[in-house]
Amino acid sequence: MKMGNQAGPKLKPRVKLGQLPVLILQLGDYLNMPRSIIQENQSHQFTECNTSVMERRELLKLTGAGIGLVMTGGLASCKAQSRATRILKPGDKISLKADPEEIIQKAYDLGYKYEKEHRGCARCTVAALQDAVPFVNRSEELFRGSTCVDGGATPTNLASCGGFTGSGMVIAYVCGSTRDETAFIGNTELAHSLIHKVHDRFVKAYGSVICSDVRKAMNSNCPEVVGRAAKWTAQLLIEEFT
Repeated sequence: MKMGNQAGPKLKPRVKLGQLPVLILQLGDYLNMPRSIIQENQSHQFTECNTSVMERRELLKLTGAGIGLVMTGGLASCKAQSRATRILKPGDKISLKADPEEIIQKAYDLGYKYEKEHRGCARCTVAALQDAVPFVNRSEELFRGSTCVDGGATPTNLASCGGFTGSGMVIAYVCGSTRDETAFIGNTELAHSLIHKVHDRFVKAYGSVICSDVRKAMNSNCPEVVGRAAKWTAQLLIEEFT
């Protein structure tokens, strides 16, 4: 029987590259390694990546297995999948590189632009604040959660304006409470205080935060409403945390 150099069957990888950061996290848990690499992501929001601080021998093992590549080139993916975001508390201060007034104006401009081009006042308010305010995390989950609460989230528009709701979602994400498997963590006082200030500005400008009332007061000029909501929220967050 003649033996030749025959290629074996091609094996498809069972793990996709994008899944490797998650596997590293799980491996870190399994080995009970200390975890707390704090890094700053592209939107300048501090996030806890929850990845492992590995000893050299463990890192070499992972590198030999082909996973070490992710530790260098795939760290951005790990940050994007971060499990927890730092919650700002009363008294926390953040240094801004950009001029605060420019940030506030950018929030207005983007809110107006996004609502005019894409519609959906809640999601456009969230997106504008994510793209304008450096310490608002560009969380896909936050944006996704805002996609069905525009127009009062009802066929009748008889609930809160999406610009107001989107503002509250961003405020709560920045300085609200969180939880773990056993308990709710933190309080809601600061987040409530800030959204109440947004409420006051809505009432002063439109007489209400109800979608139908806001539309009537603004002749259905929703881009302007979203621009203002993003502007007011950006201003309040900057005043509180810078």
